[in-house]
Amino acid sequence: MKSTSGHRFNMMVMKRPLLDDYCTWLFGVLSELERRLDISSYSDYDRRVFGFVAERLLDVYIVARSVNYVEMPVLHLESQHWPRKIASFLNRKYKKGR
Repeated sequence: MKSTSGHRFNMMVMKRPLLDDYCTWLFGVLSELERRLDISSYSDYDRRVFGFVAERLLDVYIVARSVNYVEMPVLHLESQHWPRKIASFLNRKYKKGR
């Protein structure tokens, strides 16, 4: 979990048996997290916590199951407002009171 890189966007292509195993494992973890986590006071952005956790858990699954994979490029069809995205990331990362 201390990795500085990872697979994002919750996008993958895999054979059905592997997908079934991954989904069973992932949704088991996310269901338990949902049971334990009270998000009622979270901002709209922070309520996306389960998607963010799922992104991180893909790499946990890959390592734990020794899954062989190939990375493919991702094409963004919309313009990416990098200064705004970076400012938003830094604001979330270093927000006081966290």
